[in-house]
Amino acid sequence: MNRILLVLVAALALSLPALADEGAAAAQKAKLITAAQAELGVPANGTMTPETRAAVKRFQQSKGMAATGELDERTITALGLDGPKPKPAAGATAQAKPTTPIGPAQSSAERTAEPAAKPAAPTGERPN
Repeated sequence: MNRILLVLVAALALSLPALADEGAAAAQKAKLITAAQAELGVPANGTMTPETRAAVKRFQQSKGMAATGELDERTITALGLDGPKPKPAAGATAQAKPTTPIGPAQSSAERTAEPAAKPAAPTGERPN
């Protein structure tokens, strides 16, 4: 009895990583389908619906590809879903930085060259 239980436990333990891999693969596939649905303008739900297949076929035809309705490698690449988005080119920034430093980033020579503000009346004295 103990041997049978031990064999069953060992079989279950060996199959758990395979089940985890299948779950991860299914989640990845659902993410890919959702991204394709968003690109194609169909309701995104992560499953290959008839509407999604029709949109994929139309896309494939527009690109001169075989209209299979399947998200194969070529279609995924054509949709731009085959990898991370490219980084912006060097020198291209989202926000322009000022060319002249302001505040403490200025050199001490720049700060000393600025005229000092003089109060209208000396500090601590009352005007007459």
